[in-house]
Amino acid sequence: MFKQIQRKLTIQYAAFFVLFVLILMIILYIAIQTIMQQQQVQELKMFYTKEQYHLMGDNIERDQEIESDQTDRHEKELHDHTTDEEKEIEYDTNRVYFYYVFTKKHELVHADESLIGLQKDIDRLMLQAKDGEPQSVKWKQEHLLLIKYHAKSDKNGNYIIVGQSITKQHRLLERMMYAFVVLTMIGTLFITVLSHYLAGKAMVPIRRSFERQRKFVSDASHELRTPLTVFYSSLEVLESDEENHFSSFGQEVLDDLKEETQHMKSLLEGLLFLARYDQKKLKTKKETIELSKIVNNIAKSFERTLPATITLKLEIEEGILFEGDETSIRELLYILLDNAAKFTEQGYIKITLSKLKEKIELVVEDTGIGISDNDLPNVFERFYQATKNRQKKGTGLGLAIAQAIVFQHHGQITVESQLQKGTKFTILLPTVDHN
Repeated sequence: MFKQIQRKLTIQYAAFFVLFVLILMIILYIAIQTIMQQQQVQELKMFYTKEQYHLMGDNIERDQEIESDQTDRHEKELHDHTTDEEKEIEYDTNRVYFYYVFTKKHELVHADESLIGLQKDIDRLMLQAKDGEPQSVKWKQEHLLLIKYHAKSDKNGNYIIVGQSITKQHRLLERMMYAFVVLTMIGTLFITVLSHYLAGKAMVPIRRSFERQRKFVSDASHELRTPLTVFYSSLEVLESDEENHFSSFGQEVLDDLKEETQHMKSLLEGLLFLARYDQKKLKTKKETIELSKIVNNIAKSFERTLPATITLKLEIEEGILFEGDETSIRELLYILLDNAAKFTEQGYIKITLSKLKEKIELVVEDTGIGISDNDLPNVFERFYQATKNRQKKGTGLGLAIAQAIVFQHHGQITVESQLQKGTKFTILLPTVDHN
């Protein structure tokens, strides 16, 4: 139990750490990428702002008081310049920024480029781009940042595409992402080991407290059993010797005392059984038993105790053998059948025993009041009783003992139920190989 809790705590701690680190890494990666992209866009815009007149082949001065006739002359020069289709393309691999000047008919006029062959695809890549809006595009193995501008002083519709290669920055971000993944994996491994260690440390006082509590329950149950037996025997002697002298009320009180004493005895026996199971001191006699015969005999004895409103149905495969403790198996069957009868007012209780390929399947189902979805996960907990069932007499240990018996025999027990429709307990036990 404690190892399972420690394992769950370790998984939870590691999961929270991974989630936190992943969120942190994603935020950091996005922040770095955004800052780098903003810086690149700013630099590209500054380049265009500084060089726009030169890039467009226009020598117009920025002075706002320039003569109108000078403006007309410069615009004519620009028009003549942009219709020259034989303008050479300057190529330089060391160029940081590159640009391409196009006419409104998408004819290349002039270019200073750093990636040979880009002029063939650049206009197509930026065909749908809006004026002044940065675009990140991939061309062959390169990652590019491009901006398209229409010249304000050009009435001919010429436009320019400026850009720079951001391949190095992109690869830097990729390497950074891989580094984040590796660091996250290393951190997860480290935190998992640390979480396992800390969870183990946290479980030490809990384990000690649980062991003391378990020992107390075992010792108290053992010590109380003897005086309780003496008390019950004394009540029987008292009832036998003074039967004629008790009033009807006194006899009723005596009967109630005997009933409660018997109930306490059953409770102590259950606690002792579970305490031995917890301490792995539960001794079971392993022998080959004919399970089919045992189930049949118990079913016949149990059927005589059922009211007329409940029918017992049997589907028992003959000749099924099992290796285990006969006394424990009988107790398991009595617990399940008693539980079914207790919560079934009319209908039937059905016992099915069959041999599967590698398991023995024992099923006890009824048409009783059923168990709610909220109570169903807790039915095997000690002292747990569903709210609607608390009026029924019981110790709350029966199903916990049944589960312990099944686990002691290396089996599995599951429960299915629906309110007002019934409950079904399924037990899978290992088969016996006599070949």
